[in-house]
Amino acid sequence: MEKNLTILLFFLASLLSAQEVVNRNTTICWDVSASMTTRNLEKDLSVLKKVFERNPDQEIQLLLFGTEVTEKKYGVTDGDWSQLREDLENVSYDGATIYGVLKGKIENDNVYMFTDGQKSLSKDNISLKGKSFLINSSPNGDSEFLERSALLNKSRLMDFAAMLPENVKRLQQKAQSDQSSKESTIKGTVYVDNKPAADVRVAVKGLSDSFLTGPSGGFSIPAQVGDTLVVTSRTSKTIKTVPVEIMAHVDVFMASNIVALDEVIVVEKELEKAEMALTGYGLQKQEAIGYTVSEIDDEDISEVTTTIGDAINTKVTGLEVPGQNAWDREAGGLGAAKIRGSGSINMNTNALVVVNGVPMKRSTTSVGAAFQSNSNNAAGSFVTSNANMDYIDPANIANITVLKGLAATNAWGSEGRGGVILITTKTAVYTNQKTGKPIDRALLKNNVYKESQEEDGVQMSPTVRALMASDSPQDAYNTYLALKDLNGSNSTFYLDAFQYFRTKDTQLAQRVISNLLEHSRDNLEALRTVAKALSAIGDPQNVVRINEEIIQLAPSDVNAYFNRAKAKIELGHYQETLNELLALERGDKYFSVDASPITKTLKREIKNLIARHRSKLNLSNVESEFLNNIKYKVRLVFEWNIPGAEFELQFVNPQKRYFNWEHTNSALAARITDELKNNYRLEEYEFYGDMTGEWVINAKYLGEKKDVEKIPFVLKTTLYKNFGLPNQSQEEIVVHFSEPNEKKNVRKLVVN
Repeated sequence: MEKNLTILLFFLASLLSAQEVVNRNTTICWDVSASMTTRNLEKDLSVLKKVFERNPDQEIQLLLFGTEVTEKKYGVTDGDWSQLREDLENVSYDGATIYGVLKGKIENDNVYMFTDGQKSLSKDNISLKGKSFLINSSPNGDSEFLERSALLNKSRLMDFAAMLPENVKRLQQKAQSDQSSKESTIKGTVYVDNKPAADVRVAVKGLSDSFLTGPSGGFSIPAQVGDTLVVTSRTSKTIKTVPVEIMAHVDVFMASNIVALDEVIVVEKELEKAEMALTGYGLQKQEAIGYTVSEIDDEDISEVTTTIGDAINTKVTGLEVPGQNAWDREAGGLGAAKIRGSGSINMNTNALVVVNGVPMKRSTTSVGAAFQSNSNNAAGSFVTSNANMDYIDPANIANITVLKGLAATNAWGSEGRGGVILITTKTAVYTNQKTGKPIDRALLKNNVYKESQEEDGVQMSPTVRALMASDSPQDAYNTYLALKDLNGSNSTFYLDAFQYFRTKDTQLAQRVISNLLEHSRDNLEALRTVAKALSAIGDPQNVVRINEEIIQLAPSDVNAYFNRAKAKIELGHYQETLNELLALERGDKYFSVDASPITKTLKREIKNLIARHRSKLNLSNVESEFLNNIKYKVRLVFEWNIPGAEFELQFVNPQKRYFNWEHTNSALAARITDELKNNYRLEEYEFYGDMTGEWVINAKYLGEKKDVEKIPFVLKTTLYKNFGLPNQSQEEIVVHFSEPNEKKNVRKLVVN
């Protein structure tokens, strides 16, 4: 038997030598991710020592890989590999592992990959040439993945850690666990008032066993298709039954203080309506009026409009709304709107404004008399009385109707001789949670902006202050590595460090933020955060990979499909992007996805893609509505990482008036419920041609501390200037929040 073993070893040695004669050069793939800090460096180096003993003269390609690849070349003569050894001994280990970054980088046939198999993305795989070597010396290596990779690549595995006693025991326990877990399991999340609810009891109807939801509202319960889940919360005094129809993630939505045992869906077919118009006599059929009525609805009003005058100006032919300065020293705004030319000697031809049926006071101008006591108003001068209507919230406008001539005077007599502007509000009222009193959101009160925030998203956290004291990016990175030992599991630490490095060294920024993948594998909020950060620093390939991972974990995540397609534009895959965006908009491919809530955004992206890359696209199957692009001075698209998160966006116009969009359960409960059910997190705003000047855009986190203890709330803003024009530019801004009521400036923006 010993003779046979000797012959076999001789045969293998001869085979290895014959292989290496063909190409004596070697590629070393050296995993530098954070998990490799537990490697046995001496064992790994001992493997290389034997390589150079067999082939003392060769060229070495070293690929240091994690989320990116750093390549180095070495010449080894007479077995002297001291420089290579020194460099490997001084490697810094940080960030995640993505094997896909090695694709196309390996030059030689002799390949030695040193890795623990701890991949950060489930669909990621090792791809090697046959007869390569996989080497692991880390006790925390994934032996199962390494064995499978070696088999698929026809490579040889040297797993030093697999035979450690603790690893053998762990593998045996895993095998036993896999054998015993044959029963089907349903996982899900319970929301009460759109917030993940802990300690809610979940049981299968008819069985005595029950389970409580965890801190994030999650539950896992043995169940089969056809079972009924009974979800009960004593705290919120509510109960709900949920039928198990498919083996998938189940989201259960409950409202406090009500009992919902059964759900009934009422489907009503809407009858075709005659075209109606609002007049001074109420709604009437357009065909029966006998004159033209100009109307503006809420879709025609930009949501970042801060005054009612801006909302209506330029929207109706012949209507002029003069500007009004910040101090109200000049007549202007809607109170001085004119529909026809000034035909009165007293110039009292301003349009009459009627809000919800109530006439408003308007600005007036009259000729000053010679005997007036005010010395500043000499004979022949004009006396002006200003009416400020900025208390009307443009975001709460349901409809604006402009009546001219006979249409105006028929209903309003001489008061309507200058025309009538009828405003109907949405009369949106919600209850203030602190006072319990109703608040009419139609009225803007005290909306004069008085704050001054000079920073553009990077707040001076202790981490940022420590990094800013460094002399260079590399010096700052060394400081970061020292701080990492104390903050290794703190997600905010990595986001703070990323914000510093993103403007200094994008490669270091990429490595830093990828640690969230290492520490929070399978965490959707972490994956979304990393994808947003990498998109902001221009790493589209990894953005595609991470969004594919999100899709794997959450097949209904609308934003993941959208962002994957958008990243492919940066990679030059224009036709593939168009196909994916059209599939989302049409709803004919991704059957688990309902992208209808972001239809407006999808259509704009499709139109813009076609306009910018028409010559590279096949448009034979594209509807004509997508062939004409839309144009804006500024377009803002906001996305966030945590479903149902409560926050506020603030837009401050050049006159220092602001509009707040509250993404809260008190203001937008139905909207947030829809976001959670359909799995989307996106909102956008546009700036039209008449909204020029300096704007300030702020964001404020309104959630609770516990909601961001693991992964902070992250807001990504994609800022387009001159959208739809040849000189269109794009910038992505990422800010993060970890404390309740924390407010940050997103951007100061000049619109011209």
